[in-house]
Amino acid sequence: MLTLKALTVAQKEQFERDGFLAVRQLLSERQVAAVKERLEQYIREGLRMLREGQKPEADTVNFNGVLIQLEPLVAKGEYVPDDPLYAARKVWNLFGRDEVLTQLATDPRLLDIVEDLMGSSAIWFFADKAMLKPPKIGVEKPWHQDLPYFPFEPKDENGIHVAVWIALDEATVENGCMQYIPGSHKLGNITTSHVDTYGLGHLAADMSKVDTSKAVAVEAKPGDVVFHDGLALHYSAPNTSDKPRWALVLDFINAERARYVGKGEPTFPRVR
Repeated sequence: MLTLKALTVAQKEQFERDGFLAVRQLLSERQVAAVKERLEQYIREGLRMLREGQKPEADTVNFNGVLIQLEPLVAKGEYVPDDPLYAARKVWNLFGRDEVLTQLATDPRLLDIVEDLMGSSAIWFFADKAMLKPPKIGVEKPWHQDLPYFPFEPKDENGIHVAVWIALDEATVENGCMQYIPGSHKLGNITTSHVDTYGLGHLAADMSKVDTSKAVAVEAKPGDVVFHDGLALHYSAPNTSDKPRWALVLDFINAERARYVGKGEPTFPRVR
């Protein structure tokens, strides 16, 4: 086992027990503001057609390689927000295209913790996605595991994937903070099928194996970071509040233990 670089033994043990760990105020107000500013620029420019009264042709817009997915009601033309910022559900494909986001994804403070949690100093950066829940219309993300979505094996072991969930806004139960079932990562891969929810593809888990009454809501302030194992069951409720809930998720893969089984040659970078 590697010597811990950033975490205490108690924090490491908590992650191994629960499958997730919240680290409070890991990022500064300045870092959070810089990320939000960049996301706002992409959304306002990429969704300019909404301001001009045009209906989007698809639920995902490609803006210079950055992908912006609309909330289902907006994509269907059933709701047109006054501000395009409240139209987007997800923004991704930022790494290598945006300096601010790339610097954050390679921030040693994040990578040191990922290394501690994986128990490996060999790390691939795999994906980024800003998950946005606009007020009132932000839909839920049903219970799921992350690792089964990704083109890596094994899919039933802990420590293959660690997700880094960064709060950009205050996250509460009302606006859709992250919720976890402690210890669910120890069940292995319990993903069962591909289902359609709100017109969005989703990999469903066998929830008969867990007790959702034991779910823990992890409310967060901007700059708080929640780390979770790729097999930890997690969920976020609809945003029923009048405030947005923005978060940035960075996905890291254990380069020592994971095997890439996707199509073509891998292009994701080694960051450790």
